[in-house]
Amino acid sequence: MKKILFVFLMAFSCLSTWAQKLTVSGTVTDQAGPLVGVTIKVQGLNTGAVTDLDGHYTISAPKNATIVYSYVGYNTVSKKVKDDTPLNIQMQETVNDVDEVVVTAIGIKQEKRKLGYTTQQVKGEKIAASGGLNAAGSLSGQVAGLTVSNPSGMYQTTSFSLRGATPLIVLDGVPVESDFYDISSDNIESINVLKGTAASALYGSRGKNGAIMITTKQAKNKGVEVQFSTKNMLTAGFIAYPKTQHQYGSGSKGQYEFWDGEGGGKSDDDMEWGPKLDVGNTAPQWNSPIRDKQTGETIPWWGSVKGTKYDDKSRYERVAMPLTSHDNLHDFLRTGFITNNNISLAYKGDKASVDVVGQYAYQLGQAPSTSIYNGGLNMNSSFNISDKLNLQATMDYNMMYTPNYPDYGYHPSNFMYSIVEWMGDDINGKELKEHLWVPGMEGYRQANYNYAWYNNPYFALEMARHNERRNVFTGQLKLLYQLLPNLTLMARASMRDNDTNKENKIPKSYMNYGDSREGDYKVWNIKQRNVDADFLATYTTPLVGDISMTLNAGGSVFYKTYRNDYATTDGLNIPGVYSLTNSTGAILTYNSSYPLYGYRYKKEIRSLYASANFDLSKYAFLTVTGRNDWSSTLASGNNSYFYPSVSLSSVVSDYVKLPKFISYLKLRTSWAQVSSDLDPYEIEQVYEKLTSWGTTSMVQYPNSLINPQIKPQKTSSFEAGFNIGFLNRLAFDFTYYRNVDTNQILDMLISSASGYDSRKINGNTYTTNGIEMMINAEALRLHDFRWNVSLNMSHSVKKLSKIYGDAEYFGDLKKGDRADSYYTTVWQRTPDGTLIVDATGQPIKDPYKRNVGHYNPNLRYGLQNTFKYKDFTLNIDMDGAFGGVLYSTLSPKLWWGGKHPESVEYRDAEYASGKPVYVPDAVVVTGGEVKYDINGNIVSDTRTYAKNSQAVDWQSWCQNYPYRAVVTDKMDKKFANVFSRTYLKIRYVSLAYDFHKLLRGNRYIKGLTANIFVNNLALFAKAPWIDPDISGDDGSNNGANDPTARYIGIGATIKF
Repeated sequence: MKKILFVFLMAFSCLSTWAQKLTVSGTVTDQAGPLVGVTIKVQGLNTGAVTDLDGHYTISAPKNATIVYSYVGYNTVSKKVKDDTPLNIQMQETVNDVDEVVVTAIGIKQEKRKLGYTTQQVKGEKIAASGGLNAAGSLSGQVAGLTVSNPSGMYQTTSFSLRGATPLIVLDGVPVESDFYDISSDNIESINVLKGTAASALYGSRGKNGAIMITTKQAKNKGVEVQFSTKNMLTAGFIAYPKTQHQYGSGSKGQYEFWDGEGGGKSDDDMEWGPKLDVGNTAPQWNSPIRDKQTGETIPWWGSVKGTKYDDKSRYERVAMPLTSHDNLHDFLRTGFITNNNISLAYKGDKASVDVVGQYAYQLGQAPSTSIYNGGLNMNSSFNISDKLNLQATMDYNMMYTPNYPDYGYHPSNFMYSIVEWMGDDINGKELKEHLWVPGMEGYRQANYNYAWYNNPYFALEMARHNERRNVFTGQLKLLYQLLPNLTLMARASMRDNDTNKENKIPKSYMNYGDSREGDYKVWNIKQRNVDADFLATYTTPLVGDISMTLNAGGSVFYKTYRNDYATTDGLNIPGVYSLTNSTGAILTYNSSYPLYGYRYKKEIRSLYASANFDLSKYAFLTVTGRNDWSSTLASGNNSYFYPSVSLSSVVSDYVKLPKFISYLKLRTSWAQVSSDLDPYEIEQVYEKLTSWGTTSMVQYPNSLINPQIKPQKTSSFEAGFNIGFLNRLAFDFTYYRNVDTNQILDMLISSASGYDSRKINGNTYTTNGIEMMINAEALRLHDFRWNVSLNMSHSVKKLSKIYGDAEYFGDLKKGDRADSYYTTVWQRTPDGTLIVDATGQPIKDPYKRNVGHYNPNLRYGLQNTFKYKDFTLNIDMDGAFGGVLYSTLSPKLWWGGKHPESVEYRDAEYASGKPVYVPDAVVVTGGEVKYDINGNIVSDTRTYAKNSQAVDWQSWCQNYPYRAVVTDKMDKKFANVFSRTYLKIRYVSLAYDFHKLLRGNRYIKGLTANIFVNNLALFAKAPWIDPDISGDDGSNNGANDPTARYIGIGATIKF
């Protein structure tokens, strides 16, 4: 008995010693000093802590336990506890992210080392840094292969192109349709871009082009934490601003007299080829008083006299006034302002966590009377109902309201269109602002300088109002249940409602293409609801030896409804009364130019999917996935399509001894095949609504013949690459990919005798080859100073590799052409590139379209630099492109209208001599001929040439040569309208200071940082006066974009 008692006491003593808790404390630093917010956990236990402002921490741990220290951007450190001696840790920064955990398709978290495809993650701090109302622009230049178009105007939508196609947007694991105005940048924890088809294959047809995975914030630290951040900025000049001439005013051939702005005077209806300004010339102008020739009375007047008693030239005249120049665009634009404010309240306990973020943002537009209000409330919560059951609930509400926003595009309702291209500097813009109506015709006729084509730009914004209110609500419930230690079940349901109300209040005499000038009131009520429900089971089990398997299997249902209710008046009875009941004619509910107006549809996709992940010891990681979709938009029998994918990765450095300077080496490859369905009603013959005839509704049968047997479009993708690191300071990532698009759905022209114009078919094959590279480096490491740099580059070419029916041409393209080839009308030139003109000295058009280049750049790149000195951090981000071509509508329009800076060159000499003086640098044909085959290829050319000596009218030359055909900057730099896309933009510069040293001992404030920053610091581009960044992958710039503004701002973040 004594022996048994002795053994028991010894065992109890040993267990007591083993279970003894130690209080471990210390400081975590790097080479620059204390690190704030380092996560500290006891391995195998649910015990953790976070370092404070001084890098201090305290944590309880059993003796001989292992404590793990982790911090973003640093190597993870593990230390075993032996006693209660202070444990001070110095962490080292790393450029190796191979062990990073990222969010992949369906919200599954994976270590990067196990992925056989490439992904790239951007931290939430980077997304929120720029402070704008739309977070999408913050991705510019950050991700290799991702092109972001950044419109320069207020409330314009940013668009994405990932490897040449539009990616899926996913919010917390659920696909959404978002323009990013309804997602608070401060609520984003990270964005992970899944680039390959294999990466997003589990999302089916919606994810066939890759995915942008947005993960929102959750409470991180135990207890209560409050954070407030603010960013405020003002416009400070422009990096892209149209340049025009200021020497000559309105008119033609040096002549101008205003009467009615519609051609009733001398050239008062268009163009800026008029008299010289600021030299004493005078002429009747739009704001000239009216003089009664009989009585001598002078009547102040602004605008046209048409429709008034003064429209009688025999009795009345407009008083000639001095022709002086005005800087109208400068006077029109005001200082823009943006403020973006966020407050968050986070709580984390043992059983629950809640993170609530509130946002208020406001933008004062550069254009008068324009503004945006944006507000939202976001909540992320998690509840441990039991040891096995977890409930997560997410609710997001966003409201966007603009009482008035500019109308963009190349048309008269755009102020840039009017001021920059078609308003002479002789027009006094300040008086346009002061006088919006013709005297005595208030409500009926605007005061303006031109009534044939353009609006008074102040009238267009002050009196024509475009307002929009958008409410977006997203709710998600997610249940996680650990049925067995190695089996977890997940059920999730999500609903996203988008309710948008728009109004256009258009006054009488307002000018826009296709609209009545009798006033208008348009209203849209757009409602969209997306419902997603999915289920996922995850099972992990060892197989043989060190080989294990994780199996994911589940299903989902996607249901979408869309409704666009549209109505408009047919003119206004009473000016300024904006109501459908004030319509002169019948209320219209359809616009043939915009088929989505009045459109409604429903769509449903049902899916089953599975993935199997195999950990093949330490040698490789294999993932096989499969998904099958059933779509409601395809015919029964053709509406089922399967998506397989397979990926393989191997971290070679885990099992092969490499040279010491190589930190790691990972090889990866993947293959996938996905399909896509159609939009609703594309396989059904449905009537199309037309504009009503009086009160009678009209419909028509469609011109396109449907094909109910149409098959889904299909994309097969292959990817291979590697990741390699050197000395834990340099990381290199390389990817090659090849996409083959088959079964492309086309509209094939058919004989009109059939009663139709076209028929949908499956045809054409496109092949895309591309490469992507990423380099991350710790370029310099000193005691108090560090410089980290990240560089990404991408290049891709998409070609037409097969044409339906083995035809030789598809439109302008022939087999083997780049899909983005730019075929267009050009002027004839000799083999050495000299322009050919006719006997009158004017250029001759080539009878065939010619390929003048390709739209997409040869290379896109992004470069991020971070410099840290003690508590200061300097960030400099830049990006750009090399090669490709871009058509600028601005240049030819400026030439035609007479506002191009170089259009002034020969005017004085020509007006003084009264005859043409400009002799084009060209040749004329003196003999021989040129012969072409049916495709425009030159078969023989025996032409002879002589130097041109024929002078031409300078105005007619400028309205012909740079305007009516393409002239590239390689053909003729002076008159070019197509330019190289090459540019470099310094997008973001920030200098921040961390005040943690000043807060030591403060019980209430946990952190404070402040920064000054500049968005769009500078632009260097070959295309003059425009921003190539606006166009994204598009091949043209409409020439009527807002000048790209530079913003200077200050920001601060404080934690309690």
